[in-house]
Amino acid sequence: MKELKILLILIVIVLVGYWGIEPYAHSVMHGTIPKPDFSYLDLKKDVITNGDPAQGKELFMQNCASCHSIKKENIPAGIDANTAMASFNVVPPDLSNIGGIVEERFLANFIKNPQEATKYPKFAMPPMAQLSDEQIGDIVAYLKSIANKDLSGETIIKEACSRCHSIKYQKISAETNPENLKAYLGKVPPDLSVIGKAKEEEYLITFINNPQTVLPGTSMPRLGLTKESTEKAVEYLDKIADPHREERNRLSVWVLGYLVILAGLTFAWKKKIWKNIH
Repeated sequence: MKELKILLILIVIVLVGYWGIEPYAHSVMHGTIPKPDFSYLDLKKDVITNGDPAQGKELFMQNCASCHSIKKENIPAGIDANTAMASFNVVPPDLSNIGGIVEERFLANFIKNPQEATKYPKFAMPPMAQLSDEQIGDIVAYLKSIANKDLSGETIIKEACSRCHSIKYQKISAETNPENLKAYLGKVPPDLSVIGKAKEEEYLITFINNPQTVLPGTSMPRLGLTKESTEKAVEYLDKIADPHREERNRLSVWVLGYLVILAGLTFAWKKKIWKNIH
């Protein structure tokens, strides 16, 4: 009986260490993580929700197509990637699905003033102050009308992050050259292959939503993703960081069962051998 008590004490210590110490360490290292705001209420401009997509396409061609492509509409960018890097130190993204992954209030404010919306004063895109609120509403309506709104986490990561970040374990390379990224951001952004293992889910969601709230002074701009897009992206990062987790968890049940049976047999053997001595 004494041995069983010792075993139970050891089990409790191990469980407390596994489920107690690690979360506590995260809380000490990261502190209190603020809740993300997926409504982006800090931004001043309200979006015009009844915009005209047809008019928005014309405005896009006049004001945006010089740098941005829309591949699904067969609209090429006015400059190639190398010219863009030479001019801005970053490759402007294709906007085929931007209306499906970025929250519309953020998108409207971003078009008007990218530096304010992203909270990054050196953001490469210039403000579009020449556009009225109604015209911005038309562009937002157009981008929303053509976007695929049911994208996978992998696609969201590629569209929202791969201009600057690589994921080498998934054979995803950053679209912008490292030297240009260093000139633009001050350093080369990290590879995201194992970020889902290095950072907890709550931290990643808040960081993507508003990097400055958890890492003041960071050069990563705010992306403006919707809640659904952010959660899908973080889920994907978590999955690729530890692709064999589910298989390992299934196997662990059998391993624990084996150890319990072995412990029972060992205890029974001990009782049989030592019963006459006691």
